[in-house]
Parts: sequence; C-alpha cells; structure tokens
Amino acid sequence: MQRHPTAERLAYTVPPAIVVGVCGHGLATIRALHGGGMPIVALETSTRPPGTHTRLARVELVPDLNGPGLIDALLALRERISCPRQPVLFLTNDTMVRTVGQHWSRLEGRYALSWSQARDRLTPLLDKPALESRCQATGVAYPATFLLNTPKDAERAAQTIGFPMIAKPARPLSRFKTAQPDSPAALRALAERFAGDLPFLVQQFIPGDDTSIYFCAFYLDRGQPLARFDGHKIRSRPLGHTSIAEPLPNEAVHAEALRFFAGLDLSGPVSLELKQDPVGRLWVIEPTVGRTDFWLGLCTANGVNLPLIEYRHQTGMPFVAPAQDNSTVWFNEDRDPLGRLWLGQHGRPGMLGRRSAFLFLHLDDLGPTRAFLAQTLLGLATSVYRRLRRLLG
Repeated sequence: MQRHPTAERLAYTVPPAIVVGVCGHGLATIRALHGGGMPIVALETSTRPPGTHTRLARVELVPDLNGPGLIDALLALRERISCPRQPVLFLTNDTMVRTVGQHWSRLEGRYALSWSQARDRLTPLLDKPALESRCQATGVAYPATFLLNTPKDAERAAQTIGFPMIAKPARPLSRFKTAQPDSPAALRALAERFAGDLPFLVQQFIPGDDTSIYFCAFYLDRGQPLARFDGHKIRSRPLGHTSIAEPLPNEAVHAEALRFFAGLDLSGPVSLELKQDPVGRLWVIEPTVGRTDFWLGLCTANGVNLPLIEYRHQTGMPFVAPAQDNSTVWFNEDRDPLGRLWLGQHGRPGMLGRRSAFLFLHLDDLGPTRAFLAQTLLGLATSVYRRLRRLLG
C-alpha cells in the first residue's frame, strides 16, 4: 500500500466515491466502482487488511472507522476535497451505518448518502431484537426468539425455545456470528465465554443446511427498487459466514423481501436473507440496510453492480436497470481457502461451465491477492510452529 499524506489537498473534476473500510467487503465495493470514471478514496485504520494493497483506490489511514472518530475523519477529509456536488459515501458494516445515521447532522451538506432521508426508518432495522415485531407487522415468518441477557438466563432460554436452537449476538462486530449450542449447559458456557458480546438472540433452529438459505438485494429509491439481485448460499465457513454462493433468481424470495421492506419508503442498498424449511416456508434470518452485503462480489460478477448504480443515482448520472445473469459462482477464500476444491467434489448439476469469482483474487488487482497469500502462509507457519512446540514440550 502506498501511504498518502492526510493533509494533502485533493481536487477532482467529478465527485469521488468514499469507501469506509477496506475489508473484503470494502475491497469488493472499490472493485465494483472502478471503471465508473470516478476517483475512489478509501479509509482504513491499518495496513493489515489485504484490501489496503489495492491499486484501484487512494487508501488513507484514520484512527477510527466505527465510533464518533469516523465522523471527525470524514469531516477532515471533506475539508481537503474540492469537487463539484458532494462526494458519495459508501459504508461497509452495521456499526458504521449506525454511527453515520446518528451523527448525520454533522455530515449533511458535505456528503451524499443514499439513505440519508430515510435514516429514521432504516436505522431501527439494525436492532436484531426489533426484527420480530417488524416480521409480525408484515406477516413474514420469523423464528421464535428469546433475548439472553446473562449466562443465568440459559436454562429459561432452553425451556422457551427448545432444541435445536441457534444463538447469535444482538450487536454487530461481535467475536462470533452464529453458534448452535446443544444443551442448556452449552448455551451457558457460550454466554460465559462471550460475556462481552451479550445480549444474544436465542432462536428456534429452522431445519435445513446451508443450501436452504437464499437472499435478495435491492437498490431502492423511496421504496421503489431500481435494481435487484437474487442469490443462494451453498456453504458457510464458519457458521453464519457465507463462503460459497451462487446467483439464483427466485420469485418467492423476491416477494418476501418486498413484503418485509414494504411501507418503509427506504432508499439505498438493502437486502434480506431467508431460510426455506422442508415444507417450503421462508423464514427471515436477517436484513442488511444502509450498505451492501459481504457477498457483493457475487452480484457484480453476475451483472448487477449495486455500488455503481448507487453512485450514478446519487450524482444524477443516467443508468439502465441491469439484468442479472447467472454465470458466476462466488468464493470467500478468506473463510474457506479450499472452497473451490470442495465445490469441485460436491458440486450440483448446473455448476459445470460456470466461472469463478473470489473475494481477494482478481487478475486486474493483484496487490490484495499477494497480501492475503502472505498472511495465510505466515498464519499457517505460525500454527505449525506452535503445534511443534507443544509436541516437543
């Protein structure tokens, strides 16, 4: 990564895209925007994420990406930028969405944000405990849920929900995403181990494996979809993290997603993940609002470039509603390094002849690939060394 001085003045003839965070998701956003003719400035807190080695954006380091320091960093950056209209802001996790939503009055007039006029309706959807009431209001199925506040609640949660169950933190950026405790003792142990991530949502487990999970993404303008993408999960590594996904148009999933968001008059990127039970009923897992989802690279590889549509819409540029193709399977090699090999052994009919897209590997942008491989090999060598030390006493 080339370090850029944070006091340098930046002059552009078009509004730049500002991508907050250069994790794999931020990198996918940068790559989706590249080629749109706009400059891209990305913010990160360190050079450790492989995405910071991209050649497609100007990457600058800031002290904070998730708390109030993010607002200060964006204000300082805006003072240095000279451009027509306003730079377009792209966020990459729920905490950023919440922070910007809460402090938008400080940024208003300085940045373009696709959902700024809908933030009072959008940010409540970030609260997982509130999803049950939203699903009840719209008639969309949602698993029975218990809010576990302390490890002492484990027995009562087990009695209320029963087994099998899943548990997941109610707040974003926690140390785990989803777990499947198989007894009250296991649930209590999970709560004690991750006490700093409480409260948990303890939910009824909907029967079915990873391939029962579907998702639908939109770019909305006051409730009206300007773009749509339907996909399907093939594998999760670890539980809850999509590691292999495919494009798969599904009208039933699309209808349930529209139903969930109906009446909120939302704008910007949103998506909904659902699980289909053995009798065909679709159950809400969780929405994503104010940002695209981590599997953005799947959408872009199959013809639906959500960030570029968002940029063009926010800057008043014309665009044509894209048609989804179904040519490419997406792999998250960070979570599942051998995912391509696994799919070759477990592939289903219809996979033959499809292309592959990856989280880091990209022939036009090899810096992140090299950084990811170096970190992976170093991690492997460190793991082997520690095991040998234990074996040798």
